[in-house]
Amino acid sequence: MPIHRVLVLSTGGTIASEPSPQGYAPMAEPLARDAFYRRIRRHPQLSSAPLPHPHPAHGDAAEDEVVKTPVGRHLRYPALRTPELDEKGAVVEYEILDLENHMDSSEMGPGDWNKIAELVNEHWAEYEGFVVLSGTDTLAYTASVLSFLFADAGKPIIITGAQIPLREPRSDGWQNLLESLFVAGTLPFAGVGVVFFHQVLQGCRSTKSSPNLLNAFSTPCVPPLITMNVKINMQPNLPGRSRARPTVIPLIPTPTVLSCAIYPGITGAVLSAQIESMPACRAVIITAFGSGNLPVKEETGVLQALEEAVKRGVLVVVISQCHIPNIYPLYALGVKLLSIGVLPGYDMTHEAAFAKLIWLVSRTDLTFEQRQEMFVTPLVGEMSK
Repeated sequence: MPIHRVLVLSTGGTIASEPSPQGYAPMAEPLARDAFYRRIRRHPQLSSAPLPHPHPAHGDAAEDEVVKTPVGRHLRYPALRTPELDEKGAVVEYEILDLENHMDSSEMGPGDWNKIAELVNEHWAEYEGFVVLSGTDTLAYTASVLSFLFADAGKPIIITGAQIPLREPRSDGWQNLLESLFVAGTLPFAGVGVVFFHQVLQGCRSTKSSPNLLNAFSTPCVPPLITMNVKINMQPNLPGRSRARPTVIPLIPTPTVLSCAIYPGITGAVLSAQIESMPACRAVIITAFGSGNLPVKEETGVLQALEEAVKRGVLVVVISQCHIPNIYPLYALGVKLLSIGVLPGYDMTHEAAFAKLIWLVSRTDLTFEQRQEMFVTPLVGEMSK
């Protein structure tokens, strides 16, 4: 019976939320964290272990105490084993490393991504794959950031979560977690992926497309890498597992990337004020109309504001507001933007553009011109040219 070892990093989010007077929220209290582990341990698809005996001091309804191991400020819970997951009898043995700060994912930032990357890197040799449990609001940002931090990784790093908390009977988290363990532990796949609703999506192409549907994530410009229905279908030529261990570059923890949406009537003064309001601004994402259109008449001052930012060494890139994005210098406007140093984002999602920029500006070994060149170069499959 082949046994595959996987580490699960729990950051909070909807999947780990509990009811509170203000509504569902991820809880950092030890009892709530223990309850999350117990729910997983009780689930027959996620644990083949027998249920623990009742604690004699608390009667038949109570469960025994969960023994945790501190790992710095985090908690490591006892290993669990899945039942056999395929016809070969493969089993995944996994440990849950519960991070100290359970958060709503809208609070996620560069410091948190550094912490996740540090833990994955620290335990790289001990496990065959990794699963990160995240809230869904910034799950695609986390997947995109990790795609750049772990470029060419020889192991799978899977990001997943839930639209309904695990404590609820209808939670989609049960299946998402099981399939994440299956992918991370058994399938011949390496790299960063999002597992949601029976699909593996390319991490740096994913975006949250619905706050309500259980099929909450999509990759608008590329098909799913893997679909898990009655049969498991994998795209050809997916990256396979290897001994490759990437060198992880920490992200600058302070805000360095600004995102500005173009709308009718916007002026250069507004754009300049936004850029100047971020003292450490090193890059700006302009989310433009259609294939990269924005007002450029001289009286708007928009073109002048962007040109001034580029001259100050700020990376300025343009992506599309469309759900299926694509930026290309087809029109005279696009050519004009290129002439002042504004870079096209092609078919990158906002999440991927943000992740790529925050990674590039954190690279102290690169010049401004090298960052510009690398932005328009596909590095981890984040765009098509």
